[in-house]
Amino acid sequence: MAALGVVFGDIGTSPLYAFKQGLNAVGGSGISDADVLGLLSLITWAVILSVTIKYVMLVLRADNDGEGGILALVTLLDLHRSANGKRLLLLVAGLVGGAMLIGDGVLTPAISVLSAIEGLEVIAPALDHWIVAATVLVILLVFLSQRAGTERIGAFYGPVMLAWFLSLAALGVHGIVQAPQVVAALDPRHGILLLADHPLLAGAILGATFLAITGGEALYADLGHFGRPVITRAWLVVAMPALLLNYYGQGANALVHRETVRNPFYDLAPDMFEVPLLILATCATVIASQAIITGVFSLAKQAIELGYLPPMRIRYTSERNDQHIYVGRLNWIMMLACIAIVVSFGSSDRLASAYGIAVAMAMVSTTILFVAYVRRSWRWPLPALIALACGLAVIDLSFAAANLTKLHDGGWLPVTIAGLVLVIMVSWRRGLEGLGIQQRRFTGPLEDFVAKGRPPGCAVSPRTAIFLSRGGAVTPVALGRLSELLNVQFARAVIVSVWIASRPRVPVDERVRVLPLDSAHLRVDVRFGYMQQIDVPAVLGPALYAQGIDPDEVVYVIGHERVMPPDDILGVRDLLSHVFAFLARNAERSVDRFGLPRPRTIEIGYPVRL
Repeated sequence: MAALGVVFGDIGTSPLYAFKQGLNAVGGSGISDADVLGLLSLITWAVILSVTIKYVMLVLRADNDGEGGILALVTLLDLHRSANGKRLLLLVAGLVGGAMLIGDGVLTPAISVLSAIEGLEVIAPALDHWIVAATVLVILLVFLSQRAGTERIGAFYGPVMLAWFLSLAALGVHGIVQAPQVVAALDPRHGILLLADHPLLAGAILGATFLAITGGEALYADLGHFGRPVITRAWLVVAMPALLLNYYGQGANALVHRETVRNPFYDLAPDMFEVPLLILATCATVIASQAIITGVFSLAKQAIELGYLPPMRIRYTSERNDQHIYVGRLNWIMMLACIAIVVSFGSSDRLASAYGIAVAMAMVSTTILFVAYVRRSWRWPLPALIALACGLAVIDLSFAAANLTKLHDGGWLPVTIAGLVLVIMVSWRRGLEGLGIQQRRFTGPLEDFVAKGRPPGCAVSPRTAIFLSRGGAVTPVALGRLSELLNVQFARAVIVSVWIASRPRVPVDERVRVLPLDSAHLRVDVRFGYMQQIDVPAVLGPALYAQGIDPDEVVYVIGHERVMPPDDILGVRDLLSHVFAFLARNAERSVDRFGLPRPRTIEIGYPVRL
């Protein structure tokens, strides 16, 4: 039930606009019976081939300890550690796909809610000038509700989404009864003939068809929240049958009332049910927004811990599941962007031209990485691997090519958003690498520092200090600066390195590794999964007790770099350095990210010029 409320909202509301846009692409009111059957056939087989076979039966099996999403494939292939040659191309595909999904996350709430509220044009035409204002209000409520967390939202939204799918199925059956011949659209030849009869409109028709499956990528992104068995059952038993029944009902209604079609979805409902349906559709589009927002939060969390996005404050909203998170800064940015898009475009018809291209490119990226994963991990025979690659490529590239025709008509918007996200990812990653190079000028190997011992006249604090280090074998800059500039050391110094593993969760017994260096220095490596909450004091506590150290008395000392970019921008490298410097100034501080106690934490700042 909770999975229905979180995972299937996006794809579950596609009947509100997908078939309508398909009719517009074919020719509006001037369509024939063959056109209606062809459009339904394309939608049917897109749902079966792309969502059911590709995602539900295949891609969902490529999980990293239960976690899904395109960056899970990046970690499964270990591309984030080292990538060159072909591996670099795979990494680029993964980053592009992740950026595209974030771009899609901005558009999905806008088009979903807007298409539902546009039911006012059918139910109460006199109120149509309030559509944009009502849409903005609903979007505000959607994003404000995110603080409640996925668990509470899913429990509340699940029954609503079940009612929505049952309504879709009932409306579909009501329509099919009027024209049972519509079931002939199950024959894929109708779709092929439609494209053959309208070769100049093939791109627009496929682009509209793709709107029926844009939520497919969300199934994979939200895998970690509910698991493959739950998502599979919910799709095969509830979501897919309801969606197909409703599309066929809309098609049957178009066959019977071809000349009077206003809104194919709302035309299905008897007059007495139009207002309740509008309310239910609005609730369902709120849930549709939830599906992609949850996926973006998970994607951002993975990217942060893998070093491709700057740290942001992450709040964990469930005591039982550390994958239920809320990223406040990202939530507000997405909310403002959604509102701006709704006000700018004003209607779902105009917004549909911009929608779909980002998720189409993300699906291509997922296919590329998935085929590479199958080759590496499943070890299929080469003929089977080639057949898989060609089959998925034909589907995804056809839809991607069709959506590229939207670039001039609004499709530039999600691509631009994705491009900005990609620049941020590349800038942050390259900046961290450059920062590591520059830091080595301030410090040296930890073994050399320990071997030197305490210099003459060195002041020794009786406290035990914990120094955070970016590399376990390297002397923390703060430790070295205190000793060299102030001639101050501590009675005991614990050098802690926090490592993020290539898997979502690290078991408790593998979290901490302790290596005594001498009587005064202790090295500790702490490992977290990229989807786990990072609480350094809680994990360190038992290890410190075992070494005779009271964790409630230690002082945390961390270095804070003041990044100084080049004075002039002479090329792309300099531009990326300036972007990194801006991001570093606004990123979450280590004291907050690692859960350090503020009263016992000292930050030592120092300039680093890139």
